[in-house]
Amino acid sequence: MAKAYVLIVNESGTDDSVISNLRNIPSVTSAYGTYGSFDLLTTLESNNEEEIQNDICFKIRQISKIRSTVTLLVDKKQGISKINTIEQNVLDTHMDFAYMIIRCLQSDKSIIIKKLDKIAEVIEADILIGNYEIICKIASPTYKEISKIISKKIRKINEIKSTITIFLTRKQEFTKNQMPRHEYLTTS
Repeated sequence: MAKAYVLIVNESGTDDSVISNLRNIPSVTSAYGTYGSFDLLTTLESNNEEEIQNDICFKIRQISKIRSTVTLLVDKKQGISKINTIEQNVLDTHMDFAYMIIRCLQSDKSIIIKKLDKIAEVIEADILIGNYEIICKIASPTYKEISKIISKKIRKINEIKSTITIFLTRKQEFTKNQMPRHEYLTTS
């Protein structure tokens, strides 16, 4: 499965409109509003890598309200995925999230992935191709707790050279693979 993340900067006040357009792109599996330098973080997945590239170049970048994008292509090497769809739906209801983009030496990627895997709050991590080496997703009950995890656990990993943290906002988001809320709340 091919996967990519696209960080988007759009015109002020147009997040909802851009997210609405992203919903119609086949390989876009999720989009989240963010706090910080980027306005949106989008995940794309497909069995066909070419579909992702086409969707980025000819669909996402053509949305009129988008000013710029940064594409993070995921390497097919083993990453971390600690949760299934039902668990993700529960987390989406009760947790806050952040993504962290990590820079390190190429030779340290697998060491960092192993260390991230030992941090319970890191629920996903992918090795990247290009200017950045790793992206990971962090879940915790509050943003304050996420900040503690970042400063006391992740940034203590010696092999990490620098990081960019992207906090997600719950006000603007969608996930295509999400179960209807009533299905996972009533399952026994």
